[in-house]
Amino acid sequence: MGPKTEGPKWAKIAKKLTDTEIKSTKPADKEINLFDGDGLILRIAPLAKGGKKNWYFRYAVPVSKKRTKMSLGTYPHLTLARARALRDEYLSLLANGIDPQVHNNDKANALKNATEHTLQAVTRKWLDEKGKDLRYLSGSC
Repeated sequence: MGPKTEGPKWAKIAKKLTDTEIKSTKPADKEINLFDGDGLILRIAPLAKGGKKNWYFRYAVPVSKKRTKMSLGTYPHLTLARARALRDEYLSLLANGIDPQVHNNDKANALKNATEHTLQAVTRKWLDEKGKDLRYLSGSC
């Protein structure tokens, strides 16, 4: 008897993508999915929809185990190497029970909160609120 493999019989180990393979795969009439492994997918839209090449990361949400996917960016703006680095970062988060989408949203909110209280932001807000009164007082209305 041969070695045991885990998972369903139809599951295959994905062959790692190469830049040459990605560049040579042209859009067709139907959507094309190229798999790099560990949830990284390059989806090529049909010609009728512009033929864009978009990276996605598929994973199971830590709490619910529901399968989902998140968009990473478009190729070639997001390179194969950078897409793999993002996938590896997200796999590390998942290993610690953290949903990558929740993590990214939390980081974006923290950055937004940090920049809302800069001198420039506070000054702009003050001018937006008080600017009309200042113009009225100076007689430029």
